[in-house]
Amino acid sequence: MTASGNTRNMAPLVAAWKQAFHLATNGSGSYGKGLNLHCNGAVAQIHAQPGRLAAAVTAKKATHQAVLLLPKLTETQWDTLAGRLAGNPQAVADLLANRVPAAIADPGHARGIAIVPGAEEITFSCSCPTGATGRVCDHSAALGHAVTDRLAVTASVLLGARGMSARALAALVRDLVADTDLGTLPADADGTVRADQLYSLSAHRPPQPPPDLDPVVPLTSTLDDPPLPGPRAQDLAWMAQDAADRAHALLAAAPVQPHDDLADTVRILATPHGVDRLPAAVETTGLTEAALRAMMIGYRHGGPAGAHAALAAAVVPPSIMEQAAEVIRASRAVALGVIDIADGTITDTTAGVQIRPGLDGRWHPFTLWRADEWRPALGACDDPAEAFRTARGARAARPIRR
Repeated sequence: MTASGNTRNMAPLVAAWKQAFHLATNGSGSYGKGLNLHCNGAVAQIHAQPGRLAAAVTAKKATHQAVLLLPKLTETQWDTLAGRLAGNPQAVADLLANRVPAAIADPGHARGIAIVPGAEEITFSCSCPTGATGRVCDHSAALGHAVTDRLAVTASVLLGARGMSARALAALVRDLVADTDLGTLPADADGTVRADQLYSLSAHRPPQPPPDLDPVVPLTSTLDDPPLPGPRAQDLAWMAQDAADRAHALLAAAPVQPHDDLADTVRILATPHGVDRLPAAVETTGLTEAALRAMMIGYRHGGPAGAHAALAAAVVPPSIMEQAAEVIRASRAVALGVIDIADGTITDTTAGVQIRPGLDGRWHPFTLWRADEWRPALGACDDPAEAFRTARGARAARPIRR
């Protein structure tokens, strides 16, 4: 339910990236200086695109654009990796639950194919004089350290740089295991299995007619709080109600939006009393309070995909972005502002509006909240022009904060 389980799950991936990145810097003093920059919050939002990871890095009152260049995996390599993962029930369960499996960090699971590139495959670029020569600089080193922390929460940033989204990889594996029985899910070292993995495998199997369910009267509202450090009775009530809602949805074969660990954390924060957990979520996820608050708004407007869109736009081909921008330009009666495509978003800076592609395939509207800070707006849809018009309407009702 929180990001802590995923942090443990991704430990091999984090360790592999940290070692490869360290070797790629080849003993440069920028490695330590970059770590200090990262710890001081110098690295802005990380943008993953096929073949590259990029972010703005601020140091000494100057902001530079740092880039890590990674080779993309070929279509054949992705097919091979998907085939190996399809034979691992635990990996399949993770992917069906919209989690990146730990097996993906081990090249032994994919006939030598590694998601983490080798040290010799990582190259550097930056807008600063040192980075312009292709050498590692303090800014690109800071980006590498930021990627290490980001991977502890979600591996999707590295998957995107290697040319495949987690959602697309899950679709590949889902096609390979369609109409098959994946067998028993292996237990962890402590003899337990994850509930979301079990539910994912159950949902994958052919649906059975739901049994007749008798109405249940909730009892948790009458319970006293257990002794500390146990959870409050109200917390137990929320957990029980959430589990019951999910179980009913599964039994009824009702479509539900997928939640990964980060989206599930934001789901809890977005509840009426969830904001009380915000400090703990900041510490657990490594994200800023401002980023989590934006994700909470995005979740309320667009579910898990809306939350992720508030953090970063989904990676889509440049041709899709260009087509969407042309549709928006053609739909405007009066072209007063310039439509720009940058960092995976389509923005009219003059109007203070923006749309971003989401993991659900829809376009999510945003409005300028204050300088360089965008807030999600209600109205995600398949049509980029309609999403853009929705953003314009929301912007008209929301003044810019200074």
